[in-house]
Amino acid sequence: MKKVLIVDDSSYMRMFVKKIIKKGGSYSTFEASGKEEAIEIYKTENPDIVILDLNMSEFRKDGIDVLTEIMNINSEAVVIIISAVGYEEVKDECIALGAKSYIRKPFDTQVLLNTLEQYK
Repeated sequence: MKKVLIVDDSSYMRMFVKKIIKKGGSYSTFEASGKEEAIEIYKTENPDIVILDLNMSEFRKDGIDVLTEIMNINSEAVVIIISAVGYEEVKDECIALGAKSYIRKPFDTQVLLNTLEQYK
């Protein structure tokens, strides 16, 4: 069973993503609402996939910081960004830092399921 860490400051979005993931197969999920919690869970649970929001505080850099730290811990980590930030330069930065995919909110649930399927 694959482990998935869902990182988003919105409890609604975490619940929404978790429901989608459960429809897509057999995953165990963990949730984090911010940077420190996400890194702690990543270190202790070693998830197979991380689904990460970029904007988790007024500073708007928490997601990039989490991505950077996770890639420093494991350069092969599978991180999927789900964000409302639609700027190409932000997407390009995330991919350059090691994210495997970038999904823009709002998104079709099938897009997330198809993306997860690539990393089963």
